[in-house]
Amino acid sequence: MTLLVIRHASPSAPHPQLPAQLSGHRVLCSDCASLSEVRQCLCQPQARSADWVLLDVGAADEAQWQAEAGALQAALERLPAQYIELQAPSEPGLEARLRLQHGPAAVVVDQRSQQAGYPLSLAIVGRRLAQEG
Repeated sequence: MTLLVIRHASPSAPHPQLPAQLSGHRVLCSDCASLSEVRQCLCQPQARSADWVLLDVGAADEAQWQAEAGALQAALERLPAQYIELQAPSEPGLEARLRLQHGPAAVVVDQRSQQAGYPLSLAIVGRRLAQEG
């Protein structure tokens, strides 16, 4: 079982402190330079076989959203794994931007920063993985 973190952040943003394992499950991280890369990551076998996905798309600008919204929506709708969205406090979330039929299992917004939401997101996934066995 695997937790996949898909992260789109500015190159200057610090990398989150991620454990190698969470509740006995492997944690993998994919850094993406654009929403197009986020969409590509969501369509890769690694994401299709993950048990959970933690999705952080905080650094996208409006031009990227305009260009990729439809394709990103389709990729999220086809994602077999449950996912948690890390949302920036000042940005609309994926559901508002994409009008998703199947939204995230949880949306984590930390008023301090998007990065500050990682511990809570990991705790939610860890608890769910432990319950699932």
